[in-house]
Amino acid sequence: MTTTGVQPHVVVIASPFQGHIMPLMRFSYCLVDGGIEITFVNIESIHASLIDSLPEKGKELLDDHIHLVSIPDGLTPKEREDPKQLHSAASSKLPAELEKLVRNINESGKSGKIACIIADETTGWALDTARKMGIRHASFYPASAGIKAIVHHIPKLIEMDAIDNN
Repeated sequence: MTTTGVQPHVVVIASPFQGHIMPLMRFSYCLVDGGIEITFVNIESIHASLIDSLPEKGKELLDDHIHLVSIPDGLTPKEREDPKQLHSAASSKLPAELEKLVRNINESGKSGKIACIIADETTGWALDTARKMGIRHASFYPASAGIKAIVHHIPKLIEMDAIDNN
């Protein structure tokens, strides 16, 4: 809790792919334990699946601590099955939707203004939106540090001929 009595408010955005949402949800609970208000953002289809999968007790717990919201991706159900379509929607439609959501939260007066946006590292568009809006931001990598190190060093491994381009 800050000295003004208003909890810091953070928007958390996960990539809409398996293995990305739950690590950020766990991280969000750690932030809640530290006195931070969380708005957890997903695209509509993922949001609906997440809500449907929660037991009643889980829904009550979330309602008190983490606000689950969705932003429209503008895709049809068939288009959502194609990861390329999701990526395209993310870069073209979701930045404006995130900006609209943040502005609505900030103007509503129901909670503190957004202090930070924490986004899955694969959602660079969300970090760009935060920069554009002048909001602090951080990226979160949901995989292990070993995987991050390998990904980071792929160009060097190719250069050393330890692996090839394929």
